[in-house]
Amino acid sequence: MRPSRSTSLIGCTTATSELGGRTLKVIGTPGHTPDAIALLDEKNGLLFTGDSFYLGPIYLYRPETDLDAYVVSMQKLAAMAPHLQLLLPAHNTPVADPSYLPKVVAAIQKVRRGEVKPVANDGKHEYVFDGFSFLMR
Repeated sequence: MRPSRSTSLIGCTTATSELGGRTLKVIGTPGHTPDAIALLDEKNGLLFTGDSFYLGPIYLYRPETDLDAYVVSMQKLAAMAPHLQLLLPAHNTPVADPSYLPKVVAAIQKVRRGEVKPVANDGKHEYVFDGFSFLMR
């Protein structure tokens, strides 16, 4: 991947890169980890979500996880959902419907407000929703 602009991706909001004739927008999505990113192919309506979203348990229990930043990042991705054709997550199922993104925002907000009861999972708390869950401390 070759940046089309000279920029540091650490702490960036967005940058664009060319990859195999495809333009990808690099979007900073801190939360899961401070350096998390998503890649957006606007022309084809594809969003590579990295570790920010995937079907199954989303790991939000690591010491470097910042839940406030995660909520902001997911709100940013959810705002793109109407313009997307597919999500391409980093784990589990290789494709997902963009309609999950607003559901993730609503779900994490319910968790943060204490409206959802967790189930125990290997010493952690799992907040289960339709198609995904949050695994937290």
